Order: sequence, then C-alpha cells, then structure tokens
Amino acid sequence: MASSSEAFDKFLTWKKDRSSLKVTVIVNGVVDEVLEGSIFGADRDASQVGIVLGMHKFVNFDVEGSVFSVESTRVVATRNESDWIVFEVSA
Repeated sequence: MASSSEAFDKFLTWKKDRSSLKVTVIVNGVVDEVLEGSIFGADRDASQVGIVLGMHKFVNFDVEGSVFSVESTRVVATRNESDWIVFEVSA
C-alpha cells in the first residue's frame, strides 16, 4: 500500500515523460474498458487524473478515496475489492 502522494508523484513523472499508458478499468470485478493514452493532467488536491486518448478524446478519473499500490511501471487505485483502475506503462 502506498500513499496518494506517491501515486501522484508517479502520475506527474509519467506526464512529464509523456509515457504511453494502458489504463484498465475494472468494475464489479469485470474489465469494463481498456484505454491507451497518456496523462495530460494530475491534480492531487482534486484527486483527478486526466488521460488523453487521441486528438480530441479525454477521460478524467476520480481517484478520491482510493487505496494505491505503486510499482515502477504500474499504479493501481482500488476503492473496494471489485473496483480498480490500473495505470501501467505500455510496453
């Protein structure tokens, strides 16, 4: 388990590096969607992470109240046992 500060430090590093990410959204234990993009904004005060998916498509994730797991190439935001958002650097 990591702090939200560690998670947002990683998000901001990925933003600065323009890292390509795969974002997997799991709802009720089932993969709801898998997105490819990069971070365009990360606001630790608002608990928001913004992903740009293409020229005109943006997705904003609210990670408030999440428990974070931070690894070198992955951050997992978990709200409960069955709802997760996995941000990981694309290979």
